[in-house]
Amino acid sequence: IELGRYLVGEAGIYVCRVLDRKVSRGQVFLVTDGGLHQHLAASGNFGQVIRRNYPVAIGTRMASAPAEVVSVVGPLCTPLDVLAEKMPLPRAAPGDLVVVFQSGAYGLSASPQDFLSHPRTLEVLV
Repeated sequence: IELGRYLVGEAGIYVCRVLDRKVSRGQVFLVTDGGLHQHLAASGNFGQVIRRNYPVAIGTRMASAPAEVVSVVGPLCTPLDVLAEKMPLPRAAPGDLVVVFQSGAYGLSASPQDFLSHPRTLEVLV
């Protein structure tokens, strides 16, 4: 039996740091230090037919109300490196933490960790 997401999906979180905030053609992008090379499932590139956002929050602004619609992207030079697309979130700045919930399954172990020679991430089990 391979229980995967059913058993542990909700038990994990994925955290990455905002490196930059960019506006392009009226769309706000939060560029983070993490992406599909660390959490392929959240990017929608893990065999999903329809891409859906995982629940996402700005971890350093949990008490703040959503202020804008943003897309959270990784640092890779591919348009597939999207962790969240057009989500209402509090305004974030470089240094803030992005939290991707329901990341207990198919995270780091199912991701192309060495993609484009980016450094490996740390996975912590508590």
